[in-house]
Amino acid sequence: MKSNPYGRLKILTFSLLASILIVNLGSPLTYTSSVSNGTVEYLFKIDRDGLTFVDITYRTFQKEGSMWILVPRFSQWINRTIRGIVTSWDLSDPYKLAGFKNPFYDAFLFSFRSDNEGFEIKIRYNHSLAAMIIEPNGIFYSPQIGFQKGNRIKISVVLPREFVLNRREAIAFGSRNVYYPSSIDREENIIFFSNIPEEENLLRVEVGFRIENKSFSPIKLHWGIFSFETPPRYREYAWKILEFYNETYDDLVDLFNVTLESANVRFFLPSFNSLLEIGGYVPFSPKKLGDIHLNILYTRTLEGQIEVIALHELVHHFLWRAGISPQGLLWFHEGMAQYVSIEICKEIGYEGAILIEKEMESKVLNVRKRFGDYFGFLQDWTPSYYPRDIGSCYAAAYYVVGELAKQRGGLGYYRRFFRLLKNQKIEECASLAYYLSIASGESMARVLNKWGFKIPDLYGYYPLLNEADTLIENVSRIFEPFRSLAIFLYRNAVLNADQKRENIMLIYLTLAILVARMAPLLTLMTVVAIIYCLLLWILKSKGVFMDYSEITVFYDPV
Repeated sequence: MKSNPYGRLKILTFSLLASILIVNLGSPLTYTSSVSNGTVEYLFKIDRDGLTFVDITYRTFQKEGSMWILVPRFSQWINRTIRGIVTSWDLSDPYKLAGFKNPFYDAFLFSFRSDNEGFEIKIRYNHSLAAMIIEPNGIFYSPQIGFQKGNRIKISVVLPREFVLNRREAIAFGSRNVYYPSSIDREENIIFFSNIPEEENLLRVEVGFRIENKSFSPIKLHWGIFSFETPPRYREYAWKILEFYNETYDDLVDLFNVTLESANVRFFLPSFNSLLEIGGYVPFSPKKLGDIHLNILYTRTLEGQIEVIALHELVHHFLWRAGISPQGLLWFHEGMAQYVSIEICKEIGYEGAILIEKEMESKVLNVRKRFGDYFGFLQDWTPSYYPRDIGSCYAAAYYVVGELAKQRGGLGYYRRFFRLLKNQKIEECASLAYYLSIASGESMARVLNKWGFKIPDLYGYYPLLNEADTLIENVSRIFEPFRSLAIFLYRNAVLNADQKRENIMLIYLTLAILVARMAPLLTLMTVVAIIYCLLLWILKSKGVFMDYSEITVFYDPV
């Protein structure tokens, strides 16, 4: 069976996160000034490892005025006045100036006075992850471009000579439109954008490229049961994820009541047109889960966001190991992965986890406005069938899993649930709801069915099911094949557990109990029968038994 990616964190969960790009248009501005009528030039010069030098130049011939330009909040930047003088300056909140929210930027607001040749100022800084490279491919995703409206904007992106620009993979996108390069200098490998209207003052530039004729040797880092394969340039970020995994591993073992033998992690580079759509994924086949893949772009987000993504994907491995099938219970896999990762990262104190939780709550509100409290569509969601509105599935799954735990002890409720599974394989909603019911002491099928699910309520048959479950658990593996037969009958009882087929369920359940009780005797009888037949065969082969049909008897005359 072809491997399918799941655990996609995912299409709506992290789309255009606040730490990457959040622009609230139409917000009232609290700052006003005369139009500068100047020119802002952005130069992005990328080196072979993706480190990007950012050079911003502002020029104007106004005698005096004021201007603001976005600068990084958490890294060093410098400014130098080339012509004229800066009479005053301040670092301001971009939201007050442009309705723009982003925790990584401040607005450098300054007043100026020109000399005889006008006014000119430069701002410079480096960005280590502006260009992300996983050979042979790379994507440049610029720092946020932002400045006061009413100024012309020119943008240049300079690539190393050995980088080859991908066809039609160079765009600047603003709040109103998407813009393609005005020209490309193939010889110098420079992309120019000089056709952007003055109405645009908040932009990003994205450029896709590939690296030719360069060998690539990833390194593999190890820490505990975890390993991380990464390009050497991202060693620091890989170690951070490994450290985080080892810090949270014991908590996950305690929650899911299982351990992992190993887990492999690697960064991936998203496609040009889906840069922010997938935070991570885990490929899988019917027999195993693949490596954890993390979108390298999310190393640029607020602390706690890449950790939530990484933990989300690791939770899938724990769920698989605990016996929860993603094939029949993808909604529970995704809801649990999102709920657990957010809760644990919140307990650690990550600000990014709180941001993601708010984002999810907003999406849940939208889903409930659209569907009310009907989430039955989640039962149709499988790895091979992704609904068109996949974002609603993630939000609804997160809501259901969270609501089930809210009045029942949060993570403690699911801790009780996983201790009940006893290495069983849960492949459908009936069994899932049954064990969730035992953990809570009430019927979870009824709760889920109020949300539009269609799940038979096994909890009403708890004494009988518990007897069969206990008996089967106590049957030793030496009593095969009757142990497996009892398990088969028990699972068929569960599959037929509804009022219309109650008689069939009871027959299967009775047979399962009978086979489990008699497994030692049946095994003994089978062994005795096999030994008896073997002895008969040996005695016959030794000639102990004679075939009288082949004996001729002669009689002497009297």
